[in-house]
Amino acid sequence: MPLELESELASAAPPVSKHARDADSGNPRAADVDEASAHASVERIAQPARIARVIASAAAPAFVSHPLTRHYPRSLAAPRAGELHLWRFRCEWLPVPVQEGDSWLSKTERERARLHPNAALRKRFIVARVVARWIVGNLFDCEPRSIDLLDDGEEKLRARHPHDGRGIVIDIAYGGIWIVVGIASTALGLSVIAPSPGNAIGELPEASRRHVRYSSLCNALRHAPVDLDADLLLSDATAHAFDLAEHGRWHVLDLPMPGKIRAAVALAQPVTQVHTFGWPKASAFDPANA
Repeated sequence: MPLELESELASAAPPVSKHARDADSGNPRAADVDEASAHASVERIAQPARIARVIASAAAPAFVSHPLTRHYPRSLAAPRAGELHLWRFRCEWLPVPVQEGDSWLSKTERERARLHPNAALRKRFIVARVVARWIVGNLFDCEPRSIDLLDDGEEKLRARHPHDGRGIVIDIAYGGIWIVVGIASTALGLSVIAPSPGNAIGELPEASRRHVRYSSLCNALRHAPVDLDADLLLSDATAHAFDLAEHGRWHVLDLPMPGKIRAAVALAQPVTQVHTFGWPKASAFDPANA
């Protein structure tokens, strides 16, 4: 039975997910990559995908776990093809004092923060942007306040290295008390679902797992319709490869989260290595121990 985002989820109450954070900001989504691949991605995304097929349960990438500290690992460079950086931290965590982090924000970011409907959402947005700027500043070896973050208004950001011009894509998602940041050299989409009152999806592990995988693909594809058989998303494997016809080949990776929270990330290329921050070191991607 084909799974369409609009029809599958119409009867369910909306979860606290990447879609929920969109409602907080009231802005549209976008994703971009390097100049050459960006145009190719847009051309593929312009048309709805035909029925997709699973290529295989993709090989699990190699994981390199780092502690979540305020000292950035100097040996870690900006992600290249096949590499993914993932950060998970609580809404109150900051790598620098509040006043310093606040001074990094752009005029547009300050205005966005001001427009959030309550203090909790405003704080969450500011923390996510400060951490994102801190990460990119370390990757590019430049001042966080000087970084030109190209913002689609919906937590999907782009940045270019000031010297060699290499681009990275940054995606931010929220779930419960957690903020998750993904960084790659190609188009990516994060999705996080947290149980909430009246959220029927969060009550069934199979349904929430299926939905978060599908949602990560839609987020990466700028919400282009994806006609995907629901059974293809129910595998117990944590890494999958999908052939989405004119959208090309996509890889989806489950991200372990505590309790009933579910998360996944989709990338437009095979993932061979993942650097994680904020997950337990010994079992960073063992869902049973997340």
